[in-house]
Amino acid sequence: MLNNSYISRMKKLLFIALLFAACENDAPQVEKAAPPCVPANISYQKDIKPIITTSCAINSSCHGTGSPYGNFYNYDVLNATCISGEFNKRVFIQKTMPPVGLDSLGVDTLKLDSCDFLTLRRWYNNGHYN
Repeated sequence: MLNNSYISRMKKLLFIALLFAACENDAPQVEKAAPPCVPANISYQKDIKPIITTSCAINSSCHGTGSPYGNFYNYDVLNATCISGEFNKRVFIQKTMPPVGLDSLGVDTLKLDSCDFLTLRRWYNNGHYN
């Protein structure tokens, strides 16, 4: 037969084990290190607008001046698209933006390289600030 002292110690050990297990996921999640080509402090004007210019706002039928889909040269328009979740959905989840833009040789000239993609994602995840 087990004595009360042994049962009491086992209960304490079980409580401590459960306490540690419950606290295991409370630690803040650390962002994985980005490649050196991704800036630490990203701003719309300095880092995002050049990507938009070369891959998204190439003419008025895309996201340039006069576009019915939103003029992403304008930070407020792009920010509203981020707030609505549409930017996240189209660029990061569906990966349908930018669309395929083949030149005469069949090269996709609009495709984001990995650094541009990761820069956009970090900017978006960090609050898409101007």
